[in-house]
Amino acid sequence: MKNIYKTLAVAVLMLSAVAAFAQSPTSRPAPPTQHEGAYRIMDGKVYYNNVIMHDADPRTIQDLGYGYAKDNEYVWFEGKILPLVDPYTFRLKHSAPPAGSVPPHQGSQGFGLDDLLSVLLGNGSNHNGGHAPGYDQDHGHGHNPGGAYGPGHMHQERGYEIVGNKVYYNGVLVSNASAHSFKDLGWGYAKDSSRVYYCGKKISNDPTRFKALADGYAMDAFDVYYFGKEIEASTSGFKVLSDGYAKDAFDAYYCGKEVVGSSASTFQVLGNGYAKDAWNTYYLGKKVK
Repeated sequence: MKNIYKTLAVAVLMLSAVAAFAQSPTSRPAPPTQHEGAYRIMDGKVYYNNVIMHDADPRTIQDLGYGYAKDNEYVWFEGKILPLVDPYTFRLKHSAPPAGSVPPHQGSQGFGLDDLLSVLLGNGSNHNGGHAPGYDQDHGHGHNPGGAYGPGHMHQERGYEIVGNKVYYNGVLVSNASAHSFKDLGWGYAKDSSRVYYCGKKISNDPTRFKALADGYAMDAFDVYYFGKEIEASTSGFKVLSDGYAKDAFDAYYCGKEVVGSSASTFQVLGNGYAKDAWNTYYLGKKVK
């Protein structure tokens, strides 16, 4: 007990020292400036800091602030595609900043007594949980990287929930779902005895042979899906690789799209968005020289 009181006393003294240091005008570093990058559309093309974004859709692109943007196909950060992020569910935790404000970033919150005690007592807590700055990524039962994002201080999305004899997805009733036979498969996929669902919407009538794979991919006896959308891939020999890549007996795929010109038999993922086959090297699914 005496040791605990001693620890608390040391904690209070250290916190007082930290507070006094923070209040000193010469000790505080300059605050980070607002993100200077800007997305714009010119002559039907999307640019970030005057660099063209070849894969961006000018019809659907949205500047989300803090360097983030999204269109119907991709989520972007500083003009580059974020692999394995679903644009349909991606939201910033904070709305776009007003002029002159400072964007949120890891470690920007105050360091208080709870934090100091957690370090001294060894429980290792922190404010941000180690997430990337500006947005959060809820893996939904450890499976869904394109999962829940919420602006401001919204509650994180929780996915499927059975209440009585009804099934809900993020508070919305899943029509005609059977609570008795319902099973959450991860990655937004679920099934009951007669249907398959993605984010609460029916996508297949083949629950017996349907299986969720990884990285948003799934398949049944006849079709392959990527985040709930049927893609032009064969179920024959289909398997998920990594980093958003997958392949069937004939072709390779990146984020649900065919890697044009790829050879499935020799295709392999190198990491960091790169892959190769016997003839070419690819980055984010596109051939590079």
